Amino acid sequence: MIIAVINQKGGAGKTTLSVHLACYLLDQGKRVAFVDNDPQASASSWLNAAAPTMPIFAIQTAQELVERLPELNAEFDAVVCDGSPRLNEQTHVLMYLADRILIPVLPSALDVKATFQTQQAVAKVTEARLADGLDQPTVRLILNKVRSVGDQAKLVRKFLRDLGLPMAQQTVGLRDAYSKAVVDDTVVTRLAKTVKTAIPAAQEINALFTEVLPSEFAYRNHLAA
Repeated sequence: MIIAVINQKGGAGKTTLSVHLACYLLDQGKRVAFVDNDPQASASSWLNAAAPTMPIFAIQTAQELVERLPELNAEFDAVVCDGSPRLNEQTHVLMYLADRILIPVLPSALDVKATFQTQQAVAKVTEARLADGLDQPTVRLILNKVRSVGDQAKLVRKFLRDLGLPMAQQTVGLRDAYSKAVVDDTVVTRLAKTVKTAIPAAQEINALFTEVLPSEFAYRNHLAA
C-alpha cells in the first residue's frame, strides 16, 4: 500500500504526520519503506534517529518516483511518502500512484483555500486513474494543529464538508508533545510510555490512523481513544 501525505502549503504538519504514520506501522511489525520527496529532507533526518532500521529513499524527480514506487510497493507492506510542500510534477505522480492520500490542513481561511486547490488536483489525478482502469484512491483531509474544538475549527470543518471534501473525524491538536518528540528523536506514541503529558497526543494519533487506514493496518492499543 502506498500512502502519500501531501499539501501545497508549508507548515500544515505534513512531515510530522508522515513520520508518525511510518513509525505507527513499523511498531506493528509491518515492513515499511519511507519515501522523502520534500527537498528539506526533515522527515529523513527525524526518522534516521527515530527508526534507524527503516529504509529511507530520497526521491526528488517524477521519473524516479514512477520507476521506484511500484518496486517498493511490491517489496514492502506499506510505503509512506512525504510529499513536496507544493503542487508540482512529483506531487501529481505521488497522487496518481497512491492508494491513500492524506492531506493535513490547518484551521485557517488561507489553509482552507490552499487545500481546496489541492483537492482539485486530486480530483484530476483520480480521473486519470479511473481512465487508466485503476481504482479510485482513498482521500482524507485531516484537521491539524487544532487549539480547541472551538468555533473556528467547527466553521472550517463545515466549510470543507459543504465543498464535499472527505474529512477524517479525528483531529490532531496543537500540543507540546509533538515538538518534544522531535527533540527526543521519537514519536508521541512512544513518548507517552514515559511522559504522561504525551498520552493525549498518542491517543489522537492512534485514533486517527485507526480511522484512516484499512483494518489490517490499524489497531487500538491501551493508549487509543
